[in-house]
Amino acid sequence: MLSILIPSSLTMDTADMKLKTYKVGQVARAASIFCVDEIVIYKDREYDDSRFIEKVLRYAETPQYLRKRLFGLEPELRFAGVIPPLRTRHHPTVSKKKDLKEGEFREGVVVSKDVRKGMALVDIGVEELAVLRLDGDVVRGRVTVQVVSKEPLEVRLASRDEIPFHWGYVVRRGGSLGRTLKRMKKDYRIIFTSKFGVFDMELMKKAFKGNVAFVFGSPSRGLKEILEDENLAYEDFGGLVVNTVPGQGTATVRTEEAIFCTLAVYNVLRQ
Repeated sequence: MLSILIPSSLTMDTADMKLKTYKVGQVARAASIFCVDEIVIYKDREYDDSRFIEKVLRYAETPQYLRKRLFGLEPELRFAGVIPPLRTRHHPTVSKKKDLKEGEFREGVVVSKDVRKGMALVDIGVEELAVLRLDGDVVRGRVTVQVVSKEPLEVRLASRDEIPFHWGYVVRRGGSLGRTLKRMKKDYRIIFTSKFGVFDMELMKKAFKGNVAFVFGSPSRGLKEILEDENLAYEDFGGLVVNTVPGQGTATVRTEEAIFCTLAVYNVLRQ
């Protein structure tokens, strides 16, 4: 599992909704390129834009053919057009039933269901709704399915665990950084990012194994300062602080830029 933790203050450096949307879209793009499983938004006391950030991240991750069903005309998505397309495996370009392949996975939305008949109709992004046999399953909203047959068009429920490749990220909101990390540290190797951290290839190669959670600071403060709000320090969570942009040529590296740089290094060293 690969997780990234980003602050609720990610967008505090601009009031322009279009730029804010694009900035969050860059995070979605980085997470998709480098196969991030989970994005956690922790609360920074300086600025809380977590609702907006979560909404844009979820929208970006949702396949285009499902967006009208799952998202209305919401003010947070006014400039959704600037979000770069993710082009991930769960964002297929196939939109005709004839081009579907039996056994392929799709994201869908339950349109209707008949409990007595034990079936539901699911929109999977083609011109015909697919039949889903319920077999006692409780289903609603968005579902992951696998195509069982094309004639008739029928699908079955599938879980992410059985899909042999990356299938998008999930988004959740946490509490403060300290509280969020306390819940995660038993399952993840916590790795903090900072320009004051170390760039040690061997150390990072050893650390980038198993479940990893990278933590990123805000546009105005580093992680050391944010943790000090709760009288905490790096050492409370393993103490590994890395600098993935050694010799940076700018005074600061923006959070979304740091995410790209860090995940690129991780992608190479974990091989």
